[in-house]
Amino acid sequence: MNGLRIGVTFVIVFGIFLLSVFQMQLRGYEKIGRIEEWTVYYSGEEECESTVPFYSDSSYQYYYMCADSESFMVKSGFEEHTIEYAFDNNLITIGDLEEVIDVSKIEID
Repeated sequence: MNGLRIGVTFVIVFGIFLLSVFQMQLRGYEKIGRIEEWTVYYSGEEECESTVPFYSDSSYQYYYMCADSESFMVKSGFEEHTIEYAFDNNLITIGDLEEVIDVSKIEID
């Protein structure tokens, strides 16, 4: 009976491990790159010409190329955040993000 308990426990732990490793793929997100300890994921249809900036600094407003803000997510371990949250809390920088995805910027007058 102890052997059966150990076997069932192992199967459950292994199942949880597999789900944690592949959870983003199961939810429809595709891994597109890493920014330090954060991994950037993308999900969604191609929607060109985003009209709402996702980030602004003193010189530019930044827009996604062919995507909307709901399409991107950053993840580190079990912690998941939107790109906007990551910028607001200084988890990533715009320079880091530009290395991973196409970003359009318009100079502020």
